[in-house]
Amino acid sequence: MSAIVTLLPGNAIASTKKNLEGQKIIVIGAGISGLVAANMLQNWGAEVLVLEAKRHPGGRTRTSMRLGAPFEFGAGWIHGPSLDNPIRQLAGWAGSSFFITDDDSIELYTINGSEISEDDWDEIEEIWYEVLDELDVDSTGSILQNLNEYDDGIWEDPNIRWIFSAYTEFDYGASLKDISAGLINEESGYPGADVILTDGYQKIIDLLAQNVKIRKSTPVISIKYDFNDHVEIEVENETFSASYAICSVPLGVLKSGSIAFYPNLPSYIKTSISRVGFGTVTKLAIKFNNQFWDSNVQYYGTVTKKTGRWPLWMNYKTFSDEKILMGFCFGDYAATADKMSDQDLLKDALEVLSNVWGEAVANVVDLMRTSWSQDPFSFGAYSYKRVGNSREDFENLSKPLNSRLFFCGEHTNFDFSATTHGALMSGIRAADQIATANLR
Repeated sequence: MSAIVTLLPGNAIASTKKNLEGQKIIVIGAGISGLVAANMLQNWGAEVLVLEAKRHPGGRTRTSMRLGAPFEFGAGWIHGPSLDNPIRQLAGWAGSSFFITDDDSIELYTINGSEISEDDWDEIEEIWYEVLDELDVDSTGSILQNLNEYDDGIWEDPNIRWIFSAYTEFDYGASLKDISAGLINEESGYPGADVILTDGYQKIIDLLAQNVKIRKSTPVISIKYDFNDHVEIEVENETFSASYAICSVPLGVLKSGSIAFYPNLPSYIKTSISRVGFGTVTKLAIKFNNQFWDSNVQYYGTVTKKTGRWPLWMNYKTFSDEKILMGFCFGDYAATADKMSDQDLLKDALEVLSNVWGEAVANVVDLMRTSWSQDPFSFGAYSYKRVGNSREDFENLSKPLNSRLFFCGEHTNFDFSATTHGALMSGIRAADQIATANLR
């Protein structure tokens, strides 16, 4: 719990731990990692300003209650919500309420709209477990390559494509053909069944942002970090000078080159930026006037010809009073779905639902959707271990430059990448790095 206590605003113990009095620090990005770092540095006496490109803090973590229940634009679960998980600790401090989404509560419908037989379900689940169990740290190539080596004709089975998309492409936010079969076995995690926050992740963001000075709608243009005693951060019509800076922007922004670095980033960092994967997942929450599904089933699976096309639907009735189904697109299809208009996306989703429930699928009241790959301040949802990656690539993205510029974000934490707790831990690390650099 101690790491969480040190970042809570106004904590007396935290304020005496390290002395950063008189130091001005700029944090670029008000996502979880940036806000965590800002809180710690501020509690250690620094004068902190957070520059956020979006109109709201939270980065890729934001909740809307417009539908009457939480729609999470970004992070939707706490993965492994044991009391050792720092994001679970922080959610407790924020007064969040939790609900376990039962992964075993699922009904799967085949490509012709009928419910899958118990034997067929057992078969595809057994194959899924078997293939993944055979992978280890020494496995080479992608998961898809290893699946084809298991059975070179198995990918033709739409039910097999469904389970690997709904389960594995979802987990890693990328296409099976791109996910490293070996590196995923080096990841760490916390125990416990995944939970959603029934009052939204926004309570965590609000807690972290409440005492931090944040300048919103302020995208950074350039970062100059080769001075001996300061850094310079350029935004439109203004340049900030600070003792240190933390760059907590998403990996997709670094890949896009929308922020200029002076001098240029070292070649090893640029290489790692290009190597580490950064994928997308499309969400579409549809609120209906009439309910045509069972209230007690947590997930519905729908098999389609195209891999990743609406394979999974989360039922909001299990944790709210709202008649909402939230569909997901994964892998390569998510990149396609992100580019669709709201009208085309809804039409595409309803077509899949109608294959199961027919004319009962009607009377849409409202919808909310994501399109992370099209967001100019993220260009994707979260990082993943891509074929050709190494642990060193993620470590390179966390290395300070000139003891003035520091980095954090889920993509800088190999063990816990693509998670909110990984982002949180990286913010703690970056703050500690600045405190250490300030002692020299």
